[in-house]
Amino acid sequence: MIAAAQPEIIVANGSLRAAGFADRVAAASGAGFDGFGMHVRDYAQLRSTGSTDADLRSVLGDNGFDLIEIETVLGWDDLPDRRNADGLSREHLAFQLADAVGARHVVAVGALTGPQRDTAAEGFAGLCDRAAQHGLLVALEPQACSSIVDLRSALDIVRTAGRANGGLNLDIWHATRGGWPQAELAALSPDEIVVVQLDDGPMQKITEDYLEECTHYRRAPGDGEFDIDGFLRVVYGTGTTAPISVEVMSDELDLLPVRTTADRLLTATRRALSRMG
Repeated sequence: MIAAAQPEIIVANGSLRAAGFADRVAAASGAGFDGFGMHVRDYAQLRSTGSTDADLRSVLGDNGFDLIEIETVLGWDDLPDRRNADGLSREHLAFQLADAVGARHVVAVGALTGPQRDTAAEGFAGLCDRAAQHGLLVALEPQACSSIVDLRSALDIVRTAGRANGGLNLDIWHATRGGWPQAELAALSPDEIVVVQLDDGPMQKITEDYLEECTHYRRAPGDGEFDIDGFLRVVYGTGTTAPISVEVMSDELDLLPVRTTADRLLTATRRALSRMG
């Protein structure tokens, strides 16, 4: 059962991706979300078109809104002298964004090609240490389209790294499609869960491309076939107070007005939480 104080609900970057930054912030704030997520690519794009950090602070401030989640850093799991330019750039942008407007956590994923690196735990520890200098928690997201494919692998990295600001990002899409045992979720300690990502979808694959499927065919909580109630009950049964990041990357929702999508996603998420008692 979820504790009396329900988790904060934030809107992930991908959920309102069809609109510009200012419109996304206004829609999410107006709908009643508790905070906002942003991708480093969006930050880079805003900077390249002339927006300043002061402009971002102004948009967030005008809406009484906070940036909570930053996505996504790569390359941290390799040796320092082998990290590629894209990974280094993403990390630099994430920290620059956090310094500019403040944030709670940054999401990290493994390499998008190849097997899990044997330097992953060492690399995660280093990432956590660097992130701590910017006031950030680090949420490692296991997913089948990366080298860190499942909960067990990610948890081993987090525990071996042993950093107080390092933990997990638990996305119900990857948990469901990856068949993560509920017993493994239930055995997590509360401080190992940094953020919980919520969405819904079909149980059967739509395409054979995992990355394409999870970035185009997600559904609002309750509009698909995932066991949302069971997932939330197990995860929040650990005693965690981690925020929920609603991540619904959907071509169908992209066609709607951004405020309509924001309203729909928050209403669906609150409905799911209300069933937890």
